[in-house]
Amino acid sequence: MEKLLILISMLTSVSAYAAIPITKENYVTAESDWYFSGVQKKAGVNTWMHDDPVSKNNQQVIRSNRDVVYSIAIVDVSEGATFTVPKSDEFQLIHVIDEAHLFHQVVLNGESLHVTANDIVGEYVYLLGRTRDNGDLQNTKARQAKLKFDAKANRPYPAKDFEENEVVAFREMLVVEMNSGKVKVEGHNAFGKTLKDVDPHNYLYAAAYGWGGLPMTTAQYVAVQVKSSECQSWTMPKADLNWENNGFMSATFYGSDGWIKEDDFYISHFAMEKSKDTFSFTTNCVKGPGNATVESGGNFLVRMYLPNDPSAVKKTADVIRSMKGVGKGQ
Repeated sequence: MEKLLILISMLTSVSAYAAIPITKENYVTAESDWYFSGVQKKAGVNTWMHDDPVSKNNQQVIRSNRDVVYSIAIVDVSEGATFTVPKSDEFQLIHVIDEAHLFHQVVLNGESLHVTANDIVGEYVYLLGRTRDNGDLQNTKARQAKLKFDAKANRPYPAKDFEENEVVAFREMLVVEMNSGKVKVEGHNAFGKTLKDVDPHNYLYAAAYGWGGLPMTTAQYVAVQVKSSECQSWTMPKADLNWENNGFMSATFYGSDGWIKEDDFYISHFAMEKSKDTFSFTTNCVKGPGNATVESGGNFLVRMYLPNDPSAVKKTADVIRSMKGVGKGQ
């Protein structure tokens, strides 16, 4: 019944689109269609696009992640498809997302997953492969190329014909509401398998703020606002992650609209100042490792991968969410 209601909403939005503007009720479908249609235009169906490391000039999705290189595809699962990640000593996964920005199944190192249309909303899935960039680009790209899928059908994705400008405008409106502090969003119940697994408020705003985010059992995200362009220091607690098996933390910095604006936009936990229980970094100070440039009104996203205990990491996220920069002067 849930799938039927979502499909009816999707079809109604398309058939009556000329008379019905994008609303909070159909926005997530429209946003997802924006991403699916973008891949369709670039590569068609059932074709990997193995991307290079994220940079200011190379970002495919809002709030892109510099920790990994992305592999992107849309796949026709109407007759079934199998997704496989090879065994590796480096962090790697395939994230499977349906047309309603649900499902959110994760295939990890050495695993396979079979998906049919009965498992999802719609008949196509969006794949976000993530392969850890270990600093050796040739090695990273070789591991990236080993991601696999086997699909039994290969039909073009039928775009839902939402007006692109309206999708972008609605997205930006929701992002402004979040950045202004008018609304609060938590990521732990924004990305779920079905509508029963998500909070409607977080589900809506997370689609604007970070479409394609991983479920909390695999990764957790914390957005922090930067309210000053002055030199500041920041200290955050070290999360309880599976550090021995490729768990990691990072901070990636974005403009107020969620897109990368600067060349020095990323700090991994390896580059941060460490103590037993904390990581520290700076913003808008002397350029170099451990510092990022970010405009006033911008923000950064802390990523915490492979929680040992998702509930414990959520508590860490709550602490990070309340962080404030401390002015250092120069």
